[in-house]
Amino acid sequence: MALKSESEYATDPDSDTRRSLLRHMLVARGIDEEARQLHKQGALDLWPSCQGQEAAQVGSALAVGPAPTVFPSYREHAVALLRGVTPDELFAQWAGRTFCGWDPRRVRFFPYTMVLAAQTLHAVGYSIGQRLQGLEDFVVVYIGDGATSEGDMSEAMNLAAVESAAVLFVCQNNGWAISKPAEEQMRTSLAERARGFGIESARVPGQDPESVYSSCSRAAAHVRGERAPYLVEIQVGRIHGHSTSDAQEVYRTPDDIARTRAADPVPAYASRLSGLGLVDTAWFDAVDKEVRELRERLTKEYA
Repeated sequence: MALKSESEYATDPDSDTRRSLLRHMLVARGIDEEARQLHKQGALDLWPSCQGQEAAQVGSALAVGPAPTVFPSYREHAVALLRGVTPDELFAQWAGRTFCGWDPRRVRFFPYTMVLAAQTLHAVGYSIGQRLQGLEDFVVVYIGDGATSEGDMSEAMNLAAVESAAVLFVCQNNGWAISKPAEEQMRTSLAERARGFGIESARVPGQDPESVYSSCSRAAAHVRGERAPYLVEIQVGRIHGHSTSDAQEVYRTPDDIARTRAADPVPAYASRLSGLGLVDTAWFDAVDKEVRELRERLTKEYA
């Protein structure tokens, strides 16, 4: 089974999709910034930032569309917001106000899972259960690179392959399992490892939302058409610590952190679309106003 190359996933998003990609990335960034501020004020108990991973999350979520059921890890805030989880509902969970701030059935986005890789077995089991009931339900499960070192992940991939479960595994590999670098976790890429279980896979850089969108669009088509699992490994950067309780400066070099921040996908994509004439000052002003109003409401509610 050959590992797919990027050229085999060349489906270009149109102009409206490009603007949608950027808008969702900007909204997610603003909400993430507000959450970090509220944590400093003691309003949120914890917050695992998704900054640096917005392109991967928004690109994959837009590519698969609203129909699939999503099983997240705990950092998929951009996916949650895109799926219809409101910022208030998202913050309620991290403020300890509720077990799950949203209705998982309504938005087809299940609660966050803090136990590493547990959601992979939930996703595969859910997919098989839907099939046994004669229901066509495509499932997406998000994991980080650290979770792939757990036994649950191997069990889930093997079960998905053997049972031909309609599951798309999306791994955001930010290179760090908290403080453990990826090179000390594995000797091969996750995309290559998936092939050993009989799962087709692709590896894609995560700084460009359009590349992610194209790869995940083709991956979703494979899962839907073949009723078989697929794995996409997205290489991303983690701008902040593992969570707001993690001091990444202790184990990451200043140069490493600086390189990651310099590769921030949000301003890079904003500059790109601006240069192409797809967005202008009025467009940015409208999105800024939307984000500002969201943040002001959250500040009043939680600060």
